[in-house]
Amino acid sequence: MFLYLIFFNLILVKSYNPFFNNWHCLGFKNEIDFNRPYVVNIGDLPLVVWSDSSKKDDKKDDKKDDKKDNKLYSAINICPHMGAKLDDAKITDDGCLQCHHHGYNLTDNNQFGQIMEFQDKIYWSYEPYNKKPYYIPFYNNPKYTKSTIQFDTNVPLQDCILNIMDIRHSEFIHNESNNFDNIKKYDYTNGFGFQYNSKKNMNLNKKTIHNFNLFKYPSFMWLKKKVNDNNLIFGVNLLPLSKFKTRWFVTISHNYYINPNKIIMNILHNILYKINNQYPDSKLKNAISFNSIFEEDEIIINLKNIFYNYRYPNENEVMMLYDYHKISKEIKKPIVNKPVFNITHEEFLDQFLQY
Repeated sequence: MFLYLIFFNLILVKSYNPFFNNWHCLGFKNEIDFNRPYVVNIGDLPLVVWSDSSKKDDKKDDKKDDKKDNKLYSAINICPHMGAKLDDAKITDDGCLQCHHHGYNLTDNNQFGQIMEFQDKIYWSYEPYNKKPYYIPFYNNPKYTKSTIQFDTNVPLQDCILNIMDIRHSEFIHNESNNFDNIKKYDYTNGFGFQYNSKKNMNLNKKTIHNFNLFKYPSFMWLKKKVNDNNLIFGVNLLPLSKFKTRWFVTISHNYYINPNKIIMNILHNILYKINNQYPDSKLKNAISFNSIFEEDEIIINLKNIFYNYRYPNENEVMMLYDYHKISKEIKKPIVNKPVFNITHEEFLDQFLQY
């Protein structure tokens, strides 16, 4: 009967937001100081990440220089003892995260979700659909130069995606003439891609730019601009910090023979200008938006349809996930017959007052 109730409750809370089962970028590895806990939010889910890099290896005479594999752990950023934040917790020699208020040690038993490093970024997922996050092409090609940038925008996740994937903005924001006669579209599982050609209006040579954009739900995309044999790739991971705030992790990879920094900074500046000029999310904006569309907006409509079931991971969604987490852990526990104590409240007080 006990197991039946657990399984019944597990089915009820399994309806937690599937958003959590995707891989979410938490940050660039080389920009995170793993000598201390790393704190980040996925929507209203507060996470703390730490590494056991200071853990001593008992098999090597406890020498401080003998480190283990720098395994990463993730937990909810609330101490299970008395609810303190773990921002200033200590990473012990045993690889635990020790709350500085009362010394409670978080171990792998407190692990919440899965965490991994991929293409020099740190990712988290609760029960991931895929073994690895989506990748940026040419990332490990030694002939390509890579750089990264991180910034926050006061714009919801969905607005960020729709604006950067919009095909028409390149003419007005990036000063390119588009050829919409050769648009090719591709449908993927949980994603959408398209390619088209354009030309830089300020370029006297008027070289053709081959553009390819790919989006994978819910928060990853990469955009490629190709001129002759030169590729300029923007890989973008988005992280909702709140309902109206989104963090951008941009990876730029290219094989240009000249330094394209001016081009890159100009593109980023134009993207930020466009994103930051979005009207704040509201019922009025949602009622007015997309009442007028262009023929090429079929791409954006497809993206909106992919987001049809998107639910921002608010506190209620987080609680549903946590309830599922607790019940699933109960199932994995061995059943132990606990002793029953028949003691009244008065008897308890009598015993307590004797001390």
